[in-house]
Amino acid sequence: MSWRFGPQDTQDTTRMSEWERATYEYAREHALTRRKVLGLAGLGVGAALLDPLAAAQAAGSTAAQGGSLIVARGQATDTLDPQKTALLVAHEIMFQIYDSIIYLDEFGRIYPGLATAWKFSPDHLTLTFKLRRGVTFHDGTPFDAHAVKFSLDRHQAKATASPTAYMAGPLVRVEVVDPYTVAFHYTQPFVALWVGLSYSYLAPISPTAVKKYGTLYGRNPVGTGPYKFVSWTPDETITLAKNPSHTWSTSFYKDTNGSPLMRGPALDSVEFRVIPSDTTRVSALLSHEIDMIAGTNAVPDNQVTFLRKASGIQVVQRSAVGVYYATLNTKKPPLNDVRVRQAINYGVDKEKLIKLAVGGQGKPATSLVASAYGDYDPNVQKYPYDLAKAKALLKAAGADKGFSVDYLNIEGPEFDLVAQSVQEDLSKLGITMKITSVPVAQWAATGQTQKPAIGFIYYTYSDPDVVVLLAQTGSPFEWTYHGDKTLDAWLLAQRVEFNPAKRRAILYKIQERINKLAYYLYLWEGRYSVAARTNVKNIHIDLVGFIHAQEITKA
Repeated sequence: MSWRFGPQDTQDTTRMSEWERATYEYAREHALTRRKVLGLAGLGVGAALLDPLAAAQAAGSTAAQGGSLIVARGQATDTLDPQKTALLVAHEIMFQIYDSIIYLDEFGRIYPGLATAWKFSPDHLTLTFKLRRGVTFHDGTPFDAHAVKFSLDRHQAKATASPTAYMAGPLVRVEVVDPYTVAFHYTQPFVALWVGLSYSYLAPISPTAVKKYGTLYGRNPVGTGPYKFVSWTPDETITLAKNPSHTWSTSFYKDTNGSPLMRGPALDSVEFRVIPSDTTRVSALLSHEIDMIAGTNAVPDNQVTFLRKASGIQVVQRSAVGVYYATLNTKKPPLNDVRVRQAINYGVDKEKLIKLAVGGQGKPATSLVASAYGDYDPNVQKYPYDLAKAKALLKAAGADKGFSVDYLNIEGPEFDLVAQSVQEDLSKLGITMKITSVPVAQWAATGQTQKPAIGFIYYTYSDPDVVVLLAQTGSPFEWTYHGDKTLDAWLLAQRVEFNPAKRRAILYKIQERINKLAYYLYLWEGRYSVAARTNVKNIHIDLVGFIHAQEITKA
């Protein structure tokens, strides 16, 4: 088969195999529905292929250069080792430090990253990449096929215990073909392969740095990206500096007019500062202390209307692709009774929660598969607020005399309000809910250790394959402990079914089973927001809610 060099829009699809065409169509199909939800239908679908040499020559020719950007966040990062975390607050920083092998946009198009071309084997079990030449890691280590193999081998190793190992799918080995050619070998054709490869969790890391820093690598990250790590202070401020060697750009990055970015990074430095208090964060923006509020739940939803009207402030928004929900531990009585879990679902008023806790910035969630996905089942069993039905179910289960549950929460003003809203609603059912709030950096480990009765959780991801991470028995974030072998089989089956209609049928069955058995308490689907001073230019929010520092300039 021939090599592919960029967005499949530019390719002659008649020369592709059925399998290769299916992987592109699969990515595109999910993106089409997301485009309508995200309001992007008018952007057009053409994409120019970016020549890296042309980009190098054009770098910095039109954009304002220099300056520093101070970004306020609400949550602290746990680690900057991409193989040791699954948190969005890590990805939003790592995306600036590491280059992905490829990039995937909201239209389902695959763009060159550290790989400039790729091709499939006739049996669909091997994907071979041509790698970008002349790239070095921030510590001077050459980027090549050996670095890619080292990174993926470490990511998949049992000793690493990466929470995102599932993203690589049924990857059995990585082969160095030559210094700038690497082959990924799979045990089965993997339909969602482009999704995982587009995230920083699977990005190449410096073998030299890993060996040098060992267990401290997460505090000393080294990638090839547009910005390099400088410092991480005790007050949770992470500072990055421009990588002067990053003179190229991928056509995934966009300029002010939506055309491919033809330059390297413009800003000299970017500082990500954690300010836990919503009020203090907003005040810092209004007083010019910071330039931007961005990141996971950083812009307070109940302040969006106020910020839109504030002088010198701009707000950029887009609908989120993800779900805020809570796990219900099926091993803790009386939650081991499906009727009790169903009662909890009927007993929480999601409309009230959205209005009071998140400023009306969202809509009720009804499935583990976000409604923005093309594989969301609109007819799945739902749990509208119905206090009478909830009480009847508890009585039928013999749990109407009251009981107590613990609730693990992620620390933060908005999430605290959500927890209090749920607590108030459950009290009407005679359920006493004890809330424990921990910083997001400690949340995953706490949940896996304490196994709470109810555990608050949320995700943002660009493909419904995320259900494997969330619902597969043994997954780091499967906190319902359902042990459901039928569900587990379906979760794995959807991963390797590249016929869109057949895969959708499997995902529909997954959603129906999960909802019927009430493994989760769905809460809401939200919006991504960025608030910034008006002198900050070229702000784009990507599909998982983050800014790209390489795109941004400052007047």
